[in-house]
Amino acid sequence: MPLDLEAIAQAIHEMAQAFDGDERHERLETALERLRTIDPKLVRDRLDDPQAHPGWLVAYPERTFAKTYPLPPCPTDFTVVAADGSSHGPDRHSPVRFFIINTGYAVITYGSQPAAELDAFSRLYYRDEEVFIEPEHHTLPVEGAILAVKMAVDEMTALVDATTAVAQSEAVALRDGTLILWGLDSPGITPEVRERFLNPYREAMRRLRSLDIPLAAYISYPNADDVINALRVGMCPDLVVICSRCAARRARRRPPCADLAMLVDRFLFARHLADGERSDIFLSRHPVLKYYEDDQKIYFFYLNVGDEVARIEVPAWVARSPALLDRVHAVVYDQCQRGDGYPPALTEAHEQAVISVGERRLIEEMVTRELADRAVVYIRSEKDRSKRLRGV
Repeated sequence: MPLDLEAIAQAIHEMAQAFDGDERHERLETALERLRTIDPKLVRDRLDDPQAHPGWLVAYPERTFAKTYPLPPCPTDFTVVAADGSSHGPDRHSPVRFFIINTGYAVITYGSQPAAELDAFSRLYYRDEEVFIEPEHHTLPVEGAILAVKMAVDEMTALVDATTAVAQSEAVALRDGTLILWGLDSPGITPEVRERFLNPYREAMRRLRSLDIPLAAYISYPNADDVINALRVGMCPDLVVICSRCAARRARRRPPCADLAMLVDRFLFARHLADGERSDIFLSRHPVLKYYEDDQKIYFFYLNVGDEVARIEVPAWVARSPALLDRVHAVVYDQCQRGDGYPPALTEAHEQAVISVGERRLIEEMVTRELADRAVVYIRSEKDRSKRLRGV
């Protein structure tokens, strides 16, 4: 038996014994008390200090920490346009380098004239300038984090293309996951590489703004702790928040902010928000956002959709419009009620986007056959071959 289940079972037992639910409850109560009492201006002033250097990603509370907003009325007639993507990454065994991105979209109209359009944009990338960032040197291949960024750009483009044909004025453009291109902050990413992906991404957001259709991203079961970290900044007794120079740690004392350690925002807002309510908005301070345009900076809020607390991200031009923000709030909540806790438009977009195991094998066979017709042999490593043809 490859896995020693007896040893794992014992470790699981010890892990469960070590988990202290009462301690988490106490820390959560502390976080709730801090949410309701810490002055957001204090936190803003501390974060605005050029010498400040918190050790974590911290949300910027432009308004309040604790204010909640009730569920606005949902439009009678509205459209949800959603996009999601899937990729078939490069195969290091293949004589030719390629990858596939399949971007699914769903345009669902509710109300007096219900309708639905479901489809996908499928594209194979194989030219040197498509599969390498520096094609002349065959360096920086589009894979891993860079491929994820490329897929996000394609999703945004597909979302805008699908939205352009929407005649419904009360519409929302919805994406799964984040609006923050995290991968562009990775080591080795040059300004030229960053702009290659940011240019079409920013243009897509410009087009959505010109249509006056709010863009939002839905993050289910979020593990972010940006707001928790903002509260920790507010609890810091030091004049300047520099975590690497924490006075308490240097004196071998437990820092006051440690009471909130290991908590995430959804724990906090699950206790703070009633069904249908959303939190106030917070500005993300992720480093990559300094390359976004001012009206495209990413804000977020938490929304209690009944079965969970979701994180909703929107660009600044949506966050600063009460009408658009209310539309996102109402429509996303309505979607979650229709979809048993998750937006059905995103579910349908995902179904269009997913590349099945059978399709991946068929792609492999098609490539092998086309290459064989040109006397090019698709040679696999012995390790890969042994996994495909196991024997004893």
